[in-house]
Order: sequence, then C-alpha cells, then structure tokens
Amino acid sequence: MSFAKTMAKAGYRIAVFELAQAALTPPGPRPILLGMDWVPVLSLTAIFAGMAVGLIRTVKKGRRRWMVTLIPLVVAVLALRWASYRQAWAELGVAAVAAAVIGLGWWFAYGRRLPPPTDDNIRVWTKEDPF
Repeated sequence: MSFAKTMAKAGYRIAVFELAQAALTPPGPRPILLGMDWVPVLSLTAIFAGMAVGLIRTVKKGRRRWMVTLIPLVVAVLALRWASYRQAWAELGVAAVAAAVIGLGWWFAYGRRLPPPTDDNIRVWTKEDPF
C-alpha cells in the first residue's frame, strides 16, 4: 500500500472520529438573548405596555378602576402559566422589562403633561367630530 493511500485512510478515519466525537459532545450553554424566540417577546411587550398605559389613563375612582385592575391580573397569571409551560422565563422577563421601559418612557415624554383622567374630560369620538 502506498503512503498516499495510507494517509488518505488515516485522514478519513480521523475525520470520522472527529465527527463522532462532535456528535457525542453536549452543546455548550446557549446565549440567552440570541437564543430567544422574539415573536412572543414582541407580542408580550406590546400587550404589557398597552395595559400599563391603559391602566395609567383610567379614571381612578369607583368600581370601574377595580374592574380594569383585574384585566392585567388575569393576563399576568396567563403569562406566568405560559412561561412555565414553555420554560420561557427569559422571554417573559425581557418582555416585562421592555414594557416597563416603554411605559416609563411614555409617561416621562407625554403622559405626565396630560391632565388627570376624570369623567368630565372624557371625549367620545364620533363620525362628525373624529378628533
């Protein structure tokens, strides 16, 4: 057998051994932010931020405020159950932090200059007077 054939066989065996070794080696830890499913993160962020702004802008008296507070509670329970089922705690955490940043950003940029919501300053949009 020639030297070239021997090396080719040896090289082939080394390559097969390396592939087998790579297949048996467990993968390293996956990077948290790069390995996330971003569709649920963006969806949860939009839901949480919308609820936060809606909760800030509701009238703060009477039973309507109490009922509006129940909606985020139900959504929070559903989000926790979803994260528990899918083991998506990182996605839920990133969405909650992003929604908090959006809510605080909205409040500091625009929301604190608005008058407090009361029953008197609610304006209903109609076809004749849309804005």
